[in-house]
Amino acid sequence: MGYRLLVIDDEEMIRKGILARISYLQIEFLQIREAACGQEALALLEKEPADIVLTDIRMPDMDGLSFIEEAKKKWPLMKFVVLSGYAEFEYAERSLELGVSAYLLKPLSNEALREIMEKLFVSIRKEANVRAALKEQEQLEYQKQEYLLEKEVNSLLGETEERSISREMYPVLYRLCPQMMSDGQGKFLVVIIKIDAQSYEQNWFGREDAELLRFSVKNVFDELSSSCEKVIVNNLSKKDQLYGLFYGNSTKLLKREAEHIFLEMKNLLENKMALYLTFGCSSVTEWVGEKNAREARAALQQRIVYGHSNLYFYDDMLVIQDMKLPMTEMNLLQQYLQRRDIGNIQVMIREIFSEEKVLKYHAPYIRMMWMRVLNLLIRNLGSSTNRMEVVDRMLHSFSLSEEIERIDELQEEYVRLVTECLGEEGGMDTNARNKIRMAVRYIEQHYNEDISVNELAERYDMSPNYFSSLFKKEMKQSTVNYITDLRISKAMEYLCKSDKSVVEIAKNVGYEDCNYFFRVFKKAVGVTPQQYRAGKRK
Repeated sequence: MGYRLLVIDDEEMIRKGILARISYLQIEFLQIREAACGQEALALLEKEPADIVLTDIRMPDMDGLSFIEEAKKKWPLMKFVVLSGYAEFEYAERSLELGVSAYLLKPLSNEALREIMEKLFVSIRKEANVRAALKEQEQLEYQKQEYLLEKEVNSLLGETEERSISREMYPVLYRLCPQMMSDGQGKFLVVIIKIDAQSYEQNWFGREDAELLRFSVKNVFDELSSSCEKVIVNNLSKKDQLYGLFYGNSTKLLKREAEHIFLEMKNLLENKMALYLTFGCSSVTEWVGEKNAREARAALQQRIVYGHSNLYFYDDMLVIQDMKLPMTEMNLLQQYLQRRDIGNIQVMIREIFSEEKVLKYHAPYIRMMWMRVLNLLIRNLGSSTNRMEVVDRMLHSFSLSEEIERIDELQEEYVRLVTECLGEEGGMDTNARNKIRMAVRYIEQHYNEDISVNELAERYDMSPNYFSSLFKKEMKQSTVNYITDLRISKAMEYLCKSDKSVVEIAKNVGYEDCNYFFRVFKKAVGVTPQQYRAGKRK
């Protein structure tokens, strides 16, 4: 394995001399780079880290010890060697405090250079072996905990009595999701996730890949963010099924989260792996047991009549039994979506959500049919560059039926959303544009505070990905770049019109770390803050 070296010294002759000695001594490196000062070195490391850094102490802009202190924050495993022309105790003491591997004095002998490099090579190899062993141990421990969690949840869903989930009976579940057992105020929803047979009919996977598919489903489920606690495990009695457990403070929240998780998993797994899932959801209860699993299985059975790759709620079963679902309209909608026949798509949406059907079956009907419409949309979106943005927009559409009071308004909103998702209008809706403008005003008022994209997205009721995409479309630059440009612009004003120090100005525009502000300013403006101020005052 080759190692990467970075040599830092403000005198080019010394740098070239060190490189010549390394070549003469046949000390092999995968990569060798040079820097004339600490700031330049940090910029190089940002592009690609090094394994070993050999640095002088006294340099302009940033001395060697300040550089090491800054670099260690980001690259703690990097090895540092100080090369100094000064045998001063203060420098040596500070080097030891920073964990420097060696403090060498100029002129450097060939023997000393060879010896320290060989020691560092051995040290790096040993540390890499230790990390690999620890990682292997962690993996074994993770697999053990995963198996114990599976046993606990499968056992829990076999309980016939309604009783609280105790820490003693389910220690792993308690450690991973303590809220499920601590407050006693929340509610549970159990989901059976079935890997549809269609997943094995695309010539990608065989039945022998069942464990691989379950592993993929678990990974995606765990990675997706949620407003409630959730956990997923294998169903130990059926190889094509998994159990999902949701915990939150309201029935509405849990159903909404199950819908969102289903659609996001559908979008990711069908598009990338041709892996198809059906969700069967129990009713929402205050306890978890065999009854929840039975209800989830009954909900899952609806796929036989109403189709696979969908989500079914147990609570909707009684409504469904009396409901004449518009299957003909759904089949026609599928055909029109494949042909991108916008006119007939709009007709079908209005027919599916007609006044007669909505008044007869109410909210369960709206939820079920909108889920099926979204299902068809995701299936027919293709692989356009804005696919994720479109899916994000659809995932945030469930609240429409709660906000709109008239059926004709609901129809038109669904028609508009579907048409927009298919690219007929292609633009950002007015409500979203207004939210981005509100976000811009908020940034302008709070640019000197710690602002994150996640915080802004939550403030304006969007997902981070959707917010970022809309912001860039409206403002022609990313949120982070917009905030940075605004801060630098304000800093330039301070530098021109005030006598405040660079440290004060950095804090006034939102940077606690003065060195980081220095780098950002120089990258944006091309000169340091001091040089900018001096140039303007001339």
